[in-house]
Amino acid sequence: MHKFYTITYDSSVYLQQPTQNAGRDPILDISKTYYDGLKDINRTLIKVDINTISASISNGEIGIGWKSYLNLKSANALEIPAEYTIYANALSQSWDMGLGVRFDDNTIEGVSWRYRDGINKWQENATGGTAIYAAGVTGSENAEGGVWYTASQCQQSYSYEPDDIHMDITELVKLWVSGTIENNGLILRHGLENEADTIDYGILRFFSKETGTIYEPKLEFVWDDTTFNTGSLLPVEGTALEDYKVIVTNLKSKYENDSKIRIRVKGRDKYPSKSFGNTFAYDQSKYLPQTTYYQLEDYVTEDIICPFGEYTKVSCDSTSNYFDLDLSTLPVYRTYRIKLKIVENGISTIIDDKLIFEIV
Repeated sequence: MHKFYTITYDSSVYLQQPTQNAGRDPILDISKTYYDGLKDINRTLIKVDINTISASISNGEIGIGWKSYLNLKSANALEIPAEYTIYANALSQSWDMGLGVRFDDNTIEGVSWRYRDGINKWQENATGGTAIYAAGVTGSENAEGGVWYTASQCQQSYSYEPDDIHMDITELVKLWVSGTIENNGLILRHGLENEADTIDYGILRFFSKETGTIYEPKLEFVWDDTTFNTGSLLPVEGTALEDYKVIVTNLKSKYENDSKIRIRVKGRDKYPSKSFGNTFAYDQSKYLPQTTYYQLEDYVTEDIICPFGEYTKVSCDSTSNYFDLDLSTLPVYRTYRIKLKIVENGISTIIDDKLIFEIV
């Protein structure tokens, strides 16, 4: 099962624009570059509503054994190395998003490299030079650009890969949910040792919450919600390629944006044996292998929202196979496509029968 939450707010901070707020900028930056020998560093700050998430965990909307991923879609990347690592840490001080845009050339109240709210500096007890941090907290040498907890660190490493961020931040979220640390959001950055060296790491640009596209940052929760109780159903025999068909029986063309739906999937023999009885053989439902999965995609962009895998297994009850979708956190006025995959004896069969629906 996949469930998505939009972030509360975000911003980037810039070493060479130390008082510039960019809370309303449509782009988030993570970078370390040199221009004519002048070093610039950009970091990104993100805040999530942990109270809503905690409530969803408590009431069972988020299932047992959940994992959490931070998703940012790349808008552009310039001169980045083939291999690099991005780090995420929980911020140890609060901050205000502000209303600025990076290149409006105004000093606007809100978070910046020097100030966490346009007034108060990061790590107020730092008076210049080397900063003195509380136990378990660190940051730049002069305590600018954000301060963060060391114990919460998560990371994503890249090696000749696309530059989208899909970072496992489960342990960080657990610290917020448990109340172990206060939720001040997180910071995304290169490593301090990388920021201190003489290597140019280029510019990573991502769509922010202010984007006019469907790619605003999301916090994704995944868990295995599969149950498999076949009742009196018989299994399909043979292979999906040759011996049986797979059909979806109850997919509608449109759903309301707050819907939680159950999609029914049925296995049916292509060539049923002739027998005497009062039922039509083609209508007899059989259950599919437990290695059956679904995938949800954006029909227009072909972006994969919920990929084939352990969190998109198809369940079964005494009626048929099925899977559940929570549409409440997906973009509205979009058309989506469902694909199915069946793995039999190590061979995968993809079923793409143009199963599409719209959220309105």
